[in-house]
Amino acid sequence: MTLPTLSNQDRLSDMVGRQPTDIILQKGNHSLVYLIHGVTGTPVEMRYLARGLARHGRDVYATTLPGHCTSLRDLIRTSEQQWREHVAKQLAYARERYEHVYVAGLSAGALLSLEASTMVAVDGVGVMSPTFFYDGWNTPRSHAILPLALKLVPECLQHLLFHLDGPPYGVKDAMIQANIRASYTPSSVFHEWVNLWWEGHGSEATGNGTDLPSAASKGYPLFPLRTLTEIDRLMRRVKRRLEKVSAPTLILQASDDDMTGPRNAQFVYDEIVSVQKRIVMLEDCYHVITVDRQRQAVVKHLNEFFGATTLASHGARKLDQEERVAH
Repeated sequence: MTLPTLSNQDRLSDMVGRQPTDIILQKGNHSLVYLIHGVTGTPVEMRYLARGLARHGRDVYATTLPGHCTSLRDLIRTSEQQWREHVAKQLAYARERYEHVYVAGLSAGALLSLEASTMVAVDGVGVMSPTFFYDGWNTPRSHAILPLALKLVPECLQHLLFHLDGPPYGVKDAMIQANIRASYTPSSVFHEWVNLWWEGHGSEATGNGTDLPSAASKGYPLFPLRTLTEIDRLMRRVKRRLEKVSAPTLILQASDDDMTGPRNAQFVYDEIVSVQKRIVMLEDCYHVITVDRQRQAVVKHLNEFFGATTLASHGARKLDQEERVAH
């Protein structure tokens, strides 16, 4: 593969769909890891992982999915198709500029990673806390009627109904939980919801003058039914396409995941056709493993896995060259 000649800092400067909230760490390395946050999340939940990967000699790009880091109104105006297209375009851009490209995602971002690997040739996939079944120990009882709600509530009204994210917020670390709880006050949640249906309502501040939690750093406290509909569509689509996933794949999941249990990791492992695939179960953490107590282990496992696939790729390339010379 012939790569364009670019200076060390030029490869990502013109990334298609680039946003101010994207996290970009580049030193002109030949490998890029492309990170995808979860739906209603932000690139900030990938920041620790991004820095860890960069320290091991890789460029990193943590994207901002369409509709995120601004307002809930923007979120409900986006679809899973837009999320998929955004990821595919950015990965295609990266593929033209890097010798090795890896993609890794969290939760619904893990599904987008799997889907993207069937559209763009990648050297490895990191699947973190994949979300196909809501079967974690903290899954609310209301999820039992979610399939019925998705069918019966017209999409034009789905932004008025929502699921409120509550403790433990996908993390076991008590300090992180406390910070999230402080951001998602009842007042801020109320004003976020009001902003969904009242066009003239401002979302910059609450009624008492205090600042709302920043969507760019904390994500959204609400899961509108409209967004859950799009996540459901993404789940169904990716389920059908798992048999097309052939890139080396590492699956990381908390054994005590509060949102999506270990069944999800096993489902991915069983359905993909990758020859090189592995599951790692993490202890002492919940769903958002990139920020929780085992975030160092997440960095370690991904670095080791991507490093091994890079070496294997170089070895295969060298063998191929030797065979060509011999003939």
